[in-house]
Amino acid sequence: MAALQSLLTPQFLTKVISQVAGTSDWMSTVFGVQNGGKNVLNYGHGRQGAYHIYNHLRKVASGRAPGAAAGRRAANPMGRVDFTYPRLFDSVSLNAEVIHNLGRIDNPSVRDQAGADMIRRQTDSLGELAANWRKAMLVGTLRDSLYIGFDGDDVFFDFEATAGALPVVQQHARMPAGNKSQLDMLGGGDIIDASWATSTTDIPGHIGAINAAFQQLNGGHLAACICTSSTWQKVIQNDKVASIHGSANAPFLVLERDALEPEIAKTMKNVYRARLSVYPDVIWYITDEGLEIGAPGSESFKKVVEDDKVMFIGHEPDDGTVACYEGSEPIAEYDAGPETVKVGLGAWSVKRANPTSTDLFVVDNAIVCNQVPNSQAYGTVVF
Repeated sequence: MAALQSLLTPQFLTKVISQVAGTSDWMSTVFGVQNGGKNVLNYGHGRQGAYHIYNHLRKVASGRAPGAAAGRRAANPMGRVDFTYPRLFDSVSLNAEVIHNLGRIDNPSVRDQAGADMIRRQTDSLGELAANWRKAMLVGTLRDSLYIGFDGDDVFFDFEATAGALPVVQQHARMPAGNKSQLDMLGGGDIIDASWATSTTDIPGHIGAINAAFQQLNGGHLAACICTSSTWQKVIQNDKVASIHGSANAPFLVLERDALEPEIAKTMKNVYRARLSVYPDVIWYITDEGLEIGAPGSESFKKVVEDDKVMFIGHEPDDGTVACYEGSEPIAEYDAGPETVKVGLGAWSVKRANPTSTDLFVVDNAIVCNQVPNSQAYGTVVF
């Protein structure tokens, strides 16, 4: 057990919270946007930042007659998206008199001297809150339904546009309208042209058409689907799915967590991974987990994927198409202390004298973005 003095040093506290935030959520880890993840980017931004959208080409280069000069064409256009970093800034204050006289949570008969165990647990909780902040941004980006609400100085996330009388603005992921609802992705009509609740619906045909649409839109492919257990049951009980794998064979193969990297595997206790016998290169993530999200004091539990919808991911989740940019800000960790620039996630503690207490702080300046906006779809499959 780390000494209390060591635990409360700024460097140690940042390390503890960073580790908890970096390994507490499978979804952020799969996409590599957790703290310290492979797709976390730092370009020296402060409060403002920008990223670029650059699409691949399917055209063929110009041919020219022998002896003719080279053809000339305009440069491939590149889009620029400017943004302001959302800011997490949270804290918890622990009164020394109270925590000094607590019994240890894991052994109530033993007093938690100086509140060391409570401070450690509260530090872990701040790490979980910080991880959920990035997870909310990731989910909202994948659904293109991330809304930022304002209640005085409080800023909160939601997946819906209404928050009572409080002002709410959408953080647009720029997903095309055709990549939502019944998925008219190519403008030729809805791909999801029948509800998956009907057993005769051609679900394999829908999956194949979505994959083809991603190829035509951006050169990608359908790599993953994220849905709830109720939707998954409709998939594996579908007549068309059954006709392909045959009555003597299982319609799907469960993928063992042990095959994953340990960092990801230990975060997936509430998630199943599977492949259908048809389109076996597409991984399905089945989960009913969610977040308590919304205005402070009136949060409600909302699943990361709604029961009647599926997230269709048109690229390998960890390939950097979805990224987390980190901003920065100057912080003085105590009154009259020196300012230091904290990039992305940071944490520190302050000892107070009157009354004696320990304040724990966490800050994060980060934004999750989809750098190829048409590379995901959020389809309504039950209607």
